[in-house]
Parts: sequence; structure tokens; C-alpha cells
Amino acid sequence: MLSRAVSKTLIAAIIVIVVVIAVVAAYVATRPKPTPTPTTTPTTTPPTTSSPTTSPTATSPSPATTPVKKKRTVIYASLSEMTSCDPSTEFSNSILWMCLVYEPLLWYDPIHDKIIPGLAVSYESKKNGTIWIFHLRKNAKFHDGTPVTAEAVKFSIERTIALGQGAAFIWDPVKEIKVIDNYTIEFILKYPAPLDKIVASSYGAWIFSPKVVEYAGAKNATDPKVAEWFNKGHDAGSGPYKLVKWDPENEVILEKFEDWWGWKEPNYPLKSDKAPDVFIIKIVKDAVTQERLVLSGDIDIAEYVPPEDVETLKSNPKVQVVLKPSFQNLLMLINTKKPPLDNVLVRRAIAHAIPYEDIVKIARAGLAKVASGPIPHGMWGHFDNLTYTYNLTLAKELLAKAGYPHGINRTLILTYTAGDIYEKRTAELIAASLAKIGIKVDIRPMSWEEQWSLAQSGWENPQAAQDLFIFYWWPTYITPFDYLYNMFHSESKAFNLCYYENPKFEKLIEKAHILEGYDRETALKLYYEAQKILYEDVPAIPLWDMVDFRVAVKGIGNLDKAINPAYPTVVFAQVLSVEK
Repeated sequence: MLSRAVSKTLIAAIIVIVVVIAVVAAYVATRPKPTPTPTTTPTTTPPTTSSPTTSPTATSPSPATTPVKKKRTVIYASLSEMTSCDPSTEFSNSILWMCLVYEPLLWYDPIHDKIIPGLAVSYESKKNGTIWIFHLRKNAKFHDGTPVTAEAVKFSIERTIALGQGAAFIWDPVKEIKVIDNYTIEFILKYPAPLDKIVASSYGAWIFSPKVVEYAGAKNATDPKVAEWFNKGHDAGSGPYKLVKWDPENEVILEKFEDWWGWKEPNYPLKSDKAPDVFIIKIVKDAVTQERLVLSGDIDIAEYVPPEDVETLKSNPKVQVVLKPSFQNLLMLINTKKPPLDNVLVRRAIAHAIPYEDIVKIARAGLAKVASGPIPHGMWGHFDNLTYTYNLTLAKELLAKAGYPHGINRTLILTYTAGDIYEKRTAELIAASLAKIGIKVDIRPMSWEEQWSLAQSGWENPQAAQDLFIFYWWPTYITPFDYLYNMFHSESKAFNLCYYENPKFEKLIEKAHILEGYDRETALKLYYEAQKILYEDVPAIPLWDMVDFRVAVKGIGNLDKAINPAYPTVVFAQVLSVEK
């Protein structure tokens, strides 16, 4: 995921059409993070960062004091190291903790298609989605003690836009941001857009204290000193937790921010009365080790265990297993510029020669769903009638019709990211099945950098690029446009690694994306038309949609509620109920 996310910063420079607001996946996530600022009166010098021990607990009381209650501590194991601490530019694994330290204006629950208040308590849209007004809560404050105001919102988003890195492209429709008063802010858009979903993005939508300029000794918000200050492990958020230790290769420690407004609201859905006081993210880069540690109780939540062990773990009295939908999917991108794959009949033959059910069972131990189109199951814009049937007879007929009755006379090169066991198993099953219709496949595991570099050469020299490219995708914010634009629009050369061009398709998704801001029903129809074109043209073959899972010790309550597919890899610690 890191691979895709880090490279994804390239997209901002490429998006030139007026409707670009993509939301974004190619390889399982990897991203970084910062540490906390003071919770008292703000200073004009950078706040210092505390460094608690690996397992922080309350300090021992002196004889004259009342014993201090032991802190509730939860340890969450992550497969990948963190990446950065700058909330404006972070676009990888640090999402895992940024969602706890920073807040957006709104949160989004895609399973129930429901908006949840964040720093904004309400909002309204006018003039067909070109004017959006957000009303901020009046009791929110940053970790440095300063209030969250409309000026802070404007400052944060304008810094993200000005830097133009990470997910800054989500703000493309924004023409102007106006402060109406301390707690009211207005967005004027260049064209209609679903700004309520954009402000709930998993990247690029975080609000932070304008005091960071002073803390960093910087000239202005875009001065590199501000990024340097963040990346030393400081935070300037308003969320339920503060960053207190930043060791991105090994461990990140968060502690409860007692002044968080959410603790004081009895009916707020994103909090628990027994939330952990300390939330530790341990980097454990092996699924088998994570399983061993959660079974021994040395960690509380495992991000990842071998999928084939999940069924056994369900009956283990020491742990609980939570399965959740995921909006991460795996696709096989086809080089549509390179013969014989430039022939749509050949691409269709390949699509009908892939054993989708076997791949789900063997590659993911059943913890996935056969894909139906590029939009994952459960997400708005998904349709259930876009699955290719596994039919070798039909595949052979299509190959013969294309002029290859005895198979293809050259070997196709299929690349996947070395070390990814799911991609490896998937590639092997595809190669074995294609051999049955006379198509030989050379499977080439490559580092992400090598795979990416080869794929990027395809627009200039498609004959030298790979034929087939196994590739993950996941959204930045929840919209079909993210998948359809990034992977299939001719202007998106960073991620359209099918090298696909279809003006009719492009016009449909551009119009649909504008309509999302005020006419979702019509937008949905257009997105369906666009996906039907992809189904017929086969520039890529969606393989499977991931089913997410976490394994936790007994005594960690609300884990199911603490996982939201719009924010991949995140466990919302403030929702957990620690009973142990």
C-alpha cells in the first residue's frame, strides 16, 4: 500500500481536467506520523515531545498521595512502518494514527452511507453543490490549547492546497475559502462536487493549529521548516489522542487528550467511556509473529495474521476475530497498446480464462469476494452484474475469432510485487489457467520500485512494458470517480497503467463526478454506463475485493465499531472499550 500511496503524489501534477477530484491502492498501505504539542497555554516556541517507555503506565505514587489508577493500554501491531508526520502531505501508512490525532470537518460511514460530525456540527449546500457552508463546534481545541476556529480550517486546507502534495488534488474544485465568522466557513467551488465526502477524506483533509508556523520558527505555512517540525514527531491536532512517541520503524505511542470535546458528549458515536488511555502501535512485519503475539497476550490487536488461520482462531477462547468489508481490491491491468493485447477479443478471452473462485479460495483463504467491476462490493457505485464468467470454451472461441486458434505465439509478461503472497498465489493461478488456452505467461516478481518504473514507461514505449500488471487500489475519499479516473482516464498517466483511452468513457465519468454534488441518482446511472464500457473493452480485469479482518484478545470491546473501511488499517481507539 505504501508503494501506491507514495507514488500517488504524482497524480496532482497530472490531473489537468476541471473535474478532477480523485479518491484513491496498488499495494498494501505504508505511511508515517508526528508527536504531540502541549495541552496547556500555547507558546511561541516549538512544544517538546515526551518519550514514554514502551509500555507507559501511571507513575508510582508518593507516600503522601492517593494511588494513581493504572492506565488502560492497548497495543496494536501494524505490518508496515509509519511514513511521515505532516498532515498536509501524508499519503501512506501514517493514516493509522493520524485519524486519532487529527480531525476532519466530517467523518463518513460508507457502509450506511452516513455522515458523522467531526469538527463541523452541521453543513448545507447551495447552488447545485457549488457553495458549501460548514458550522463548527464551539468547544473544540487543539492539543496546544488554542481553539479550533474557521481561520484554522482555512489555514489548514489552504496549506494543503498550496503544497500540492499527497492528496491535495481532492481540493481541485475549491475556488475560494471564506471565513464568515469564528465558527462558520464557506467554500466556493469552481464546479459542483460532493464536498461533504471530500472533507471526510482519509488523506489531505486534516485540520491543525495555525501556531505551527510559530512553533517551527517559519516564515509562513509553506515554509519547509513547518514540515520539518512535524516530521520531528510533533502534532498540532485536535483529536482524542496526542502523539507522545515517534519511532516510525518500531513504535508510535499515543496518549489520551483529556480536553477532547468528544469525551464530554454523551451520545457521540465515535467514543467510549472505557477507551484506552494509551494506544501503542507496534511495528511487527510478519503475520505469523503477529498471530503468536496476540495469542500470548503480548499485543492486544493484530492487524494481520495468515488468512488460512482465521477460521481456527474464531474458535480460540483467547481471542476474537472481526471481519469487515474493505474497499481495497486487486486488479490485473492489461497493456492495451501492445499486440496481441490491443485486440479486445484477446482481452475478453483472458477475462473468461481466469478461475476467480479458485483464486479467492486459494490466494486469500476465502477472505475476499470475486470482483464485479472495479468498484468494490459495499461501496456506492458498485454493481453486481459486471463479473466475468470462468469459461475456457468461450475463451478459446474468442481467441480463435481474434485470429489465434492455436494460442498466442509469444509469452506474456506478468508482474507483481515481490513478497506479496496473495499476489503471488493469484499470479500462479492465472498463469496455469491461461496455459490451458494456449497463452504462456512469464511471472516476474519485482520490487515495487522496479514494477512501477517498468509500468510508467508504457505510455512512451508500450512495447517495452509489461503485458499484465497485478495492482491494488483503494480510495482517498469514497467516490467511484477515484477508481475510474485514476486507472482508466487518459489524463491520469500516473495510474492508468492499462494505457487506455476512450473519450466516451471519459465524458461519462467527468459528467457523473460533477453530478455527485447535487444529483447522485443520475450520477450513479452514468457511472454504471462507464463501467459497462470497461466490462466490454477489458482494459483491466478486477480479480477480488478484500475482506478485512482483525484479531484481538478478549476484553477489547467495540472492535467492530472501531473499524471503518473508508479509513483503511485504522482502529479508532477512542471507540474501543477496554474491559481487561
